[in-house]
Amino acid sequence: MGTALLQQGHYPNALRELLAAEKLDPNNQYVQNNLGLVYFMRQKFATAAQHLQRAIEIDPKYTEARNNYARVLIELEKYDQAIAELQKVTNDLTYPEPAKALVNLGMARFRKGDFARAKDNLAAALKINRENCLAQNLFGRSLFELGQFQAAATALDNAVLLCRDSGFDEPHYFSGLTHYKLGQTSSAISRMEEVIKFHPDSRYAKKAESLLKLMK
Repeated sequence: MGTALLQQGHYPNALRELLAAEKLDPNNQYVQNNLGLVYFMRQKFATAAQHLQRAIEIDPKYTEARNNYARVLIELEKYDQAIAELQKVTNDLTYPEPAKALVNLGMARFRKGDFARAKDNLAAALKINRENCLAQNLFGRSLFELGQFQAAATALDNAVLLCRDSGFDEPHYFSGLTHYKLGQTSSAISRMEEVIKFHPDSRYAKKAESLLKLMK
C-alpha cells in the first residue's frame, strides 16, 4: 500500500504506511528503499540517505537502491561519493535502467564542474533513451558551459520540446541564453518570454525578465 501511494504521489500517506511496514519488517530492503524515496520527495535528504544506505547494507546487490542513494548524495553535495556509488551501478550489467544511472552520473559531474565528463555521460544516456528530458537539458547545459554554443542551442531546443509537459522551466531559460550568446536575439527573446508566460512563478522567471530588458 505504501509503495502504491508513493507511485501516486501521495507522500504523507505513503510515509505512514511505509513506517508501519518498517515496524513489521525492519530488515526489508524494499521498505527501506521506498522510505528513502518518500523522504527524498519531501526534501529530507539526510533521512533519505540513511534509509537508502540501510537498504544497501541489507542487500549489497540492490542496485536500484544504490542508484537512489547516489541521487540523494548529489543533493547533499557529496559529489565524489555519489560518483563512486554510480560507477558501481553502471558496472552492474544486470541493472535494467542504465540510462537513469548515467543521467545521475552526468548530474553529479555537472554539479561538480566537470562539464566534459558530464557531457559524455549524458550523451551515453541519450543513446539509450533520446526522450529523456533531464538528460537532454543537462547535456545542453554541459555544452553551454564548455562554450559549444551552437551544439548547446540544438540540445536545449530539443529539451524544450521534450520537457514541455513537465513544468520544467530550465530548458527555456538556457535555450534563450544560448541563442543570445549566438547573437540570435529574436529567438532568445521568444524563449525568455516563454519562461515568463509558462512558468511565471519559477526560479528563472525574474532572471528572464531582467535579461529581456537588456535584449530589448
